[in-house]
Amino acid sequence: MKASCLCGGVTYEIAGPILRPRYCHCSHCRKFSGTASAAWGLIETAHFTLGPSSARVTKYNSGHGLRVFCAVCGSPLWYEPSGRPQWRGVPLGAIDTPGVPAPEMHVWIKSNADWAPVRDELPQHATHP
Repeated sequence: MKASCLCGGVTYEIAGPILRPRYCHCSHCRKFSGTASAAWGLIETAHFTLGPSSARVTKYNSGHGLRVFCAVCGSPLWYEPSGRPQWRGVPLGAIDTPGVPAPEMHVWIKSNADWAPVRDELPQHATHP
């Protein structure tokens, strides 16, 4: 699968499966995405290849890992969790090719915005399952 930012200046490829797709309702994802929740999936770092535009990537340490975004357009690109270098979190909306798995759960429901109630039948977890 191929992924990119809004301006197209940063691209990357995912060679393996996207695991545990979810909607995250934590305050960090809400701030990072600008929405009530963010749709993410996990990939193995070994399956991740950054395109030739790495100079346009900026990282911000949000306390439990690095939030990575395009320095030009500000689009979220991926997440590097602290202490887990074998994993990357990828925002499902950044993926450009078909076949993106639909989220299977909601995580960090205890931080959910009160103005955005969850109204689907997916499993809900207070934090991480």
